This record gives sequence, C-alpha cells and structure tokens, in this order.
Amino acid sequence: MNLVAHQYLSFENKALQIGNLLGETVKGNQYLKYPEDIQTGILLHREIDTYTDSHEIVKQSSSYFHATQHKFAPIIIDVIYDYFLIKHWNDFSKTTFQEFKLECYQLFEDEKSNLPEKLQETIFYLLKYDWFQNYSTIYGVQKTLKGIGSRAKYSNNLHQIIPEFEKNYANLENDFLIFFPQLFAHCKNFLSIEINE
Repeated sequence: MNLVAHQYLSFENKALQIGNLLGETVKGNQYLKYPEDIQTGILLHREIDTYTDSHEIVKQSSSYFHATQHKFAPIIIDVIYDYFLIKHWNDFSKTTFQEFKLECYQLFEDEKSNLPEKLQETIFYLLKYDWFQNYSTIYGVQKTLKGIGSRAKYSNNLHQIIPEFEKNYANLENDFLIFFPQLFAHCKNFLSIEINE
C-alpha cells in the first residue's frame, strides 16, 4: 500500500503515523532504536506490506499490468489503491479527506526534523507537490508513476499505464473494495484494536 493507506491505517494515532512513515526507510532491527510506540508503527508498516503483497486479490490486480509493466506492477497497484481509497473515502472515514490530509501534513511538518535525512527529503517534496492530492485523480496517478519511473534504476514505461488503468478500471475498483476492508480488519487485529461495527 502507498502513503495515504499507511497513514489511514494508523488509526489517527500520531506515534503510529510517524512509525508507519519511518517504515519507508527503517530496515532490519534499526527500528529498535525508536520508542516503543514508534516501533509499533514501523512494524505495522511492515505488516501492511507483507499482508498486501501476499494477498490473492492484490496479485489479481497486479496481473492486469504484468504484460507491459512486469515487476513494476505491484508499485502501480500501491498508487492505484490509494486513488480508490480517496475516491471511496467517505465509506471508510468520518473525517473528510481534506481534513485528514492537512492533519497528516501538519504532523509531517512538525516531526520532519526528527526524521532521517532521506525521509526529510521525501517529506519536503510530498508537501511541496501535494502528493496526497495527486493520488486522487487519474492524471495525478500518472504523474506520480512517471516520477517513480524516472527515479527507478531500471528502464520502464510507468508513464504509459493510464490506458491499461482505464481499461481495467472496474475490475481494479472491485478488487480494492473487496480487499481493503480485509486489510483494515487485519491491521486492527495486529494492533489488538476492537473493531466497531
């Protein structure tokens, strides 16, 4: 999953949010140098990624892009699933997406100086170019993936995914709507949080 989903699945807990953000760069047992609540967020980040990468529905979504995108297909799905999370935001959250976004941005700004240098750079560009908002439109998805493609070590055509996205739009949306509540419940269980029906 991508940045918006990771933040949403931190359940408005700031320590979990920062840990989930740190999960982008903290590897191995480096997480042990952080406070316990931040450690939990880092481990949650890893759990989200492991659960997502191994899920059959996510593999099905990735398969729509295998012919042309190969190993980049899972990266595409991470971004596209954020797009669908934002599209269906009101089904999953009582807080508006704009409120959620601004609260995340404020937290990132407040904590930026405490983050590793590489992550500080990511936060700088995230805030400057309003990445969360980019994920909310098809054009923004294309722009995001084009940026990822330009930074990738291997040649790719990530900038050309929109025709296949649109062709498989209904299937991808259906996959997301089946998968995401399962991921939500899995994260609640991982954190031992009672799910309110």
